[in-house]
Amino acid sequence: MKIKTKFFGEIEVEEEKIINFPNGIIGFEDLKRYIILDHPGSEIIKWLQSVEEKDFALPVVDPVGFFPEYEPIINENDLKKLNLNSIEDAVVLSILTVPQDVNKTTVNLKAPIVLNPLERLGAQLIAENPDYQIKQPIKIFTESQKES
Repeated sequence: MKIKTKFFGEIEVEEEKIINFPNGIIGFEDLKRYIILDHPGSEIIKWLQSVEEKDFALPVVDPVGFFPEYEPIINENDLKKLNLNSIEDAVVLSILTVPQDVNKTTVNLKAPIVLNPLERLGAQLIAENPDYQIKQPIKIFTESQKES
């Protein structure tokens, strides 16, 4: 099927690649179907692109790449809704916020995107870890990347 995207124009997407978010994403509960797209020139950044709304796409990263000790504690009932037995069975992504000054980029460790890749289910869930922040500063761009 063809979908329109915010940054990549119209693209062909295999139905098997669509991830269903039964409850949507916090603040966007009506959008329930997403795909993950690679960010050109980056192995770190991906895009969580809505299939239903071309202008809704969120930059996401694997938080462990920046915080090796990151282990979100997720409510067991929330994991069961995704047919997951533990967070170790999930793919966990964090949403980036990239302001005009890229040196002030933050990542949301408090409300990760949790995916069950086998069943193509996803949800934005709240980590019970008290020290995780919604806007955790990170350095994602090197000097050479900022110039290009």
